[in-house]
Amino acid sequence: MKDWAALFGSYLKSGVYPVTRSADADIRNAALSGGLEFVEVNLKGVTGKKSFIKKAAGGLGFPAYFGMNWDAFSDCLTDMAWRPAAGYVILFKDYYMFKAKAPADAEVAGRIFDSAVLYWKGRKAPFFIVLVEKAPCST
Repeated sequence: MKDWAALFGSYLKSGVYPVTRSADADIRNAALSGGLEFVEVNLKGVTGKKSFIKKAAGGLGFPAYFGMNWDAFSDCLTDMAWRPAAGYVILFKDYYMFKAKAPADAEVAGRIFDSAVLYWKGRKAPFFIVLVEKAPCST
């Protein structure tokens, strides 16, 4: 189990973090208690670029002018003026399904995530992307 509160405590630890089991409540609580904006994007049913961008834009509440393409997605992740906060934690649920169905699109999204992390680190703002890579285990 990851110590999310410690991880989210420094912009220097900003990054993309895959998890094999979703700990949504722990992640959300650690983000909120650390003063960070928490957003959950459910990717259930996503099969490619178009549906990924649509779900991400809806989950993140992108502004009406959002262009529904990779460049616009990147721009919105690096300009969150429409959603101001001290820092961000974005959890992508069911990311593993998107990655399995559209590996090339998931690779593009991954590069955009990495670029956004570097952008926010350069501004000394915490920015974390959490990707649920595997289905949660059932007990």
